[in-house]
Amino acid sequence: MNSHYTQEFARATPGCIIILVDRSESMGMPWAGSAGLTLAEGAAIAINKTLFQLCVRSTKEAGQPLRPYFYIGIYGYGLCPSAGGEGVESALPGPLAQRAIVPLPELADSPIDVRPNPSTDAMPGRGRLPVWYEPAHGFRTPMCAAMHLAGSHATEWAKVFPKSFPPIFINITDGLVTDSPHRGLDLAGWAARLTSIETGNGRALLLNAFLSASQAPITAFPARPENLPEPGPELFAISSELPETMIRNALTAHVELEPKARGFVFNADLAMLVKFLEIGTKFEVSHG
Repeated sequence: MNSHYTQEFARATPGCIIILVDRSESMGMPWAGSAGLTLAEGAAIAINKTLFQLCVRSTKEAGQPLRPYFYIGIYGYGLCPSAGGEGVESALPGPLAQRAIVPLPELADSPIDVRPNPSTDAMPGRGRLPVWYEPAHGFRTPMCAAMHLAGSHATEWAKVFPKSFPPIFINITDGLVTDSPHRGLDLAGWAARLTSIETGNGRALLLNAFLSASQAPITAFPARPENLPEPGPELFAISSELPETMIRNALTAHVELEPKARGFVFNADLAMLVKFLEIGTKFEVSHG
């Protein structure tokens, strides 16, 4: 029996979730069918909802401190609001921006703001929601450089937690990569480097969500790349097959899957992006 991707998420074996988010100029375009939001604004809503849900799952008792069941990294590529110009930088909030990957309790204690919780079809909005990630857009799409930087930090994390579930990379983009090749490797090469990072519980997983400013048919978790326009085939090719844990999440979310479905969605709207992130990050934790 294959024992990969079976490790529970606990204090001794935490998970690592790294979000790569496109901050190119085109992310400032209106997102069709998403209540007047730009792509960048919608992505920020989905990211913040996901981080909040991770906080909820890491809480054993109401009012008690969060357990460090997850480590989080967020990397923006394109506009770098902190450093200026185009590139890749940590998009963690405030003083955490100088860090590469942080325990979830530290992130939970460092929100930028607390605002009304926006509602989506995939996740209702009730009460108020902490905000850790703010939208930004400008310049081009240096996706390879983002994978390079994030991968270097995830490699070090995997050495510290060799028995944990392997790192999960979630790439949110709306455009064609503009820095392939980067340091002698094309996008497929950098994606292969990411997914070669491993723990004793398997190799890292790479999930990709492609957003489109226009209303177009959504392709979610395909098993084949047929009939996808660019950059669909390229992103499909670098996306990991869903492990059993994520397959169960998808079925619970009423998403039908074919065998060998991959962690990829093309032309996602906001509701699908929220659902996609939920499927990729919803894990049972050990409260022992």
